[in-house]
Amino acid sequence: MRPIDPRLVRRILIRANNWIGDVVMISPAVRAIREHFAGARIAILAKSWVLEALRGNPCYDDLIEYDDEGTHRGLAGRLRLATLLRRQRFDMAVLFQKAFEAAAFAWLAGARLRVGHATDRRTLLLTHALPLPPPGTHHVEIFLGLARFLGCPIRDTVPGFHVDEAAREGAGALLASAGAAAHAPWVAIHPGASKEPRAWHAERFGELGRRLAAAGAHLVLLGGPGDRATLERIAARVPADRCLLPSGTISIAQMGALLERCDLFVGNDSGPMHVAAALRVPTVALFGPGDPARTAPLAPAERLAVISKRYPCSPCRQDFFRECPPSPAGKPFCLEEIRVEEVEEAALRLLRGTAALAR
Repeated sequence: MRPIDPRLVRRILIRANNWIGDVVMISPAVRAIREHFAGARIAILAKSWVLEALRGNPCYDDLIEYDDEGTHRGLAGRLRLATLLRRQRFDMAVLFQKAFEAAAFAWLAGARLRVGHATDRRTLLLTHALPLPPPGTHHVEIFLGLARFLGCPIRDTVPGFHVDEAAREGAGALLASAGAAAHAPWVAIHPGASKEPRAWHAERFGELGRRLAAAGAHLVLLGGPGDRATLERIAARVPADRCLLPSGTISIAQMGALLERCDLFVGNDSGPMHVAAALRVPTVALFGPGDPARTAPLAPAERLAVISKRYPCSPCRQDFFRECPPSPAGKPFCLEEIRVEEVEEAALRLLRGTAALAR
């Protein structure tokens, strides 16, 4: 198939993924589309909780909320959204999300060109159905494959994350209010994960935090509304004058601004892990059931430590304990066997590499 002529495309609809980590990983492809189709107006369709990670990014012109639990709930709500999309007269839809529903929306919207991977029995709804690359291909490369098919030159394959000045000012004020010395390194700890079996033990995060605080670091504990109890358990293990636990809910934009000010991130395979790495923050990434070959952050070795036991049944795609029993603590053994000592060693190595501890 010939690449699509950008002169024939005036309005583009991009269906973003439903996970923050995937939204970070599509950013090189979205950036390339923005550059190649410079004359087109680009709208991104995304679930409600993803919009915060996209807001303010210069790579698009419009955001369209897909509120599948409210305005767009049920068949009538989906048709209401399809009608809204049709009114915007899109020339092309680019579907990073691989679900059948994404292709259905593009078809109902009347997009003349509908580009996506041939997955989930949706090939007939696409005008350009691309085969998935071989198993084990990194997700960033999978998404860039769509941009390459469109004829986009790929100048930069490194994911990015947009942080605005208002969020930066708020993050600076929050850290200053913690009273930490200006020279102290800040370490962000995010213990959450999409599902509990993907999350390392809170007690081990707490012990890690205690050791890093003893080495001279200040900690900022980050998480969503459901992580509050876990964060408080971690905070209880760390001296109060070395630990910042923000009150209230931290949005993904605010979290990004806080991460940008940190010298190190430690967390599970999660969206914030990708946000931290995209902001060039040295990152210790803990992988249990996931596959680092496909979803680890793309960063140089001096800014990234991936800790994974690489069990032969990984990744189990969040369908836990089919091929292996849980540990006595209820975790997959591939996560259970990650020790505090090896995470501490990786964290201190990265901190020394950035000269944060030397300061």
